[in-house]
Amino acid sequence: MRGAAIAALVLAASQGAPAQTIRNDVFWTDTSGTPIYSQGGGILKVGRRYYWYGAKYEEAVAYARPPHVPAKTPHFSAVTVYSSENLVDWRFEGNAIAAGAAGQRFARDAWMGRMGVVYNARTRKYVLVSQYAGKETGPGIVFATSDTPAGPFVFARHQAAIDNVATRTSGDQTLFVDDDGKPYLIFSGSGDRRSLYVAPLVGPDYLHIGPATNVYTAPGGGREGNAMFRYKGRYYFCSSELHGWNASRSYYMTAASITGPYTPERMLEGTDADFSHVSQNGFFVPVNGSAATTILYAGDRWSDFAGNGIGYNVWVPLTFRGAVPHFESLSAFDLDARRGSWTVGAANNYVRNPGFEADRVAQTGVAGWIASWTNLNGAAPIVNTPDGRTGRWALTMAPPGAASGSVVQTIALPNGRYTLRLSTRSGGGQAVARIFAAGHGGGTVVHDVTRSAGWTDVALPPIDVTTGSVQVGAYVEGAGGAALSIDDVQLTRR
Repeated sequence: MRGAAIAALVLAASQGAPAQTIRNDVFWTDTSGTPIYSQGGGILKVGRRYYWYGAKYEEAVAYARPPHVPAKTPHFSAVTVYSSENLVDWRFEGNAIAAGAAGQRFARDAWMGRMGVVYNARTRKYVLVSQYAGKETGPGIVFATSDTPAGPFVFARHQAAIDNVATRTSGDQTLFVDDDGKPYLIFSGSGDRRSLYVAPLVGPDYLHIGPATNVYTAPGGGREGNAMFRYKGRYYFCSSELHGWNASRSYYMTAASITGPYTPERMLEGTDADFSHVSQNGFFVPVNGSAATTILYAGDRWSDFAGNGIGYNVWVPLTFRGAVPHFESLSAFDLDARRGSWTVGAANNYVRNPGFEADRVAQTGVAGWIASWTNLNGAAPIVNTPDGRTGRWALTMAPPGAASGSVVQTIALPNGRYTLRLSTRSGGGQAVARIFAAGHGGGTVVHDVTRSAGWTDVALPPIDVTTGSVQVGAYVEGAGGAALSIDDVQLTRR
């Protein structure tokens, strides 16, 4: 986040903004304290209440109890429904659909996900639209209906092909409801993810996907995580890179009409340093309040299948410079849904990619951090390794021989007093192994790491920031392969 914007929002927080905090990087719970299982879904607002629909997979329950090696194949358990008036406190309403339920056609071994719900005023039915691929139906789009937003929903029909789509049906999709109430499917092709489409729900009952309009051909392997929002009269078609269950940078293009023409695709600012806060595009929530409108990015963190950290849901606000959106990669923020406004949370971690989970594969330099080495003699020490304290990855510095190096992140943030916490593990033997904070307007704050058999939690002395920024990092002077590992770096305001 940009430093001036942070300062203004922290000031607003100190002037009495409500403390209804959304925290990322944790497993969310509902109002009864039970874990929330909702992935690949969407939100429908009915009156003053938001209804959140998503898929519950058996593997999500197992992974959260506790996080372990991720699963390879999802098994569908249910479509869950939660409701809230403030988008923070969620009440479990029940299962809209349950795998194997009597009289239904939804199987445990089928794929079901990427869903949304729209209300049809003519039929007075709530219509759930989702990807579904079962043995009986094959791949396609499934429709289910209910008399109430909380369900249960009953199977209505399955559509195996969408007109004007070369690969017949959708890849990743979401349901978008325009300001006039008209619903559309936003998706890429199932076989050709480069082709991005918009298709209306048609018919008096909304139980059909109409002919699609190809609005863009993406580069490379294509796009997934396709979703849309509308802001100040413009449509924003957003997507992720094609990385499967893993995190991704995000992209967007805009148009005055939902079917285009769209502007050239651009990367969503703020998603590159930590790959969208280690998530993938899920859907967007417009929070229209009495004082402002906030667009929430609701991302999926498929940690049950990728092992990339803690939690399944990552929600952050977008800010705008004119028509250009910026992704505010926050671990905690306070949302006032009635006013449509937000502020930085007191517990926010200002470090990007703090658990080194963003990159998906081993790298000699990790997202959000700058590595610098001397005397390597052609060697390249791997600086992220799949042995993290939490999640799969940690940062490991093991320079050969007498080489030395540092891994640093420069962070813009409001002036104030901060605490730097992290976990370290060291086999010992380095000439120097040090955690530090510098460039904040005072003397360098350091912690010298000593040998440890396992992960050790450490906290540096208070850091007084007077320059609007700080550099945090680790430095080692090697002695022939001695390794220093760090994970879960946290820089929070005191």
